[in-house]
Amino acid sequence: MAATNVLRFIGPTTVIGISGTASTATTISPSGNNQMDYCAFLNPTANIVTINIVPVVGGVGTAGAATAASGTTNQIVLGVSMQTPMVIAVPPVFSISAIGTSGSLYVTPVGDQS
Repeated sequence: MAATNVLRFIGPTTVIGISGTASTATTISPSGNNQMDYCAFLNPTANIVTINIVPVVGGVGTAGAATAASGTTNQIVLGVSMQTPMVIAVPPVFSISAIGTSGSLYVTPVGDQS
């Protein structure tokens, strides 16, 4: 029997403006009492986008800049004209910045459906 992983939305979609310089760091966290295991990233632009994910020390409800321990920064390249989002395992709360040419990046927290 095949296994099916079902994901549910656990936070609002955040739109990040993309330009030739790194965007302002944006903190992504789940809504309510949900545990965030994954995030869906969608790049509908015609140019590649590089994102930088940094864990936020302290977790949910933490304000301020992200603090990364050595080796915890993750850079990911998203393909062009994505039709469906790429789902990636992420820290419980993280800060994201993006760089590309122009357009918008969509980030949606998702978790396992129980």
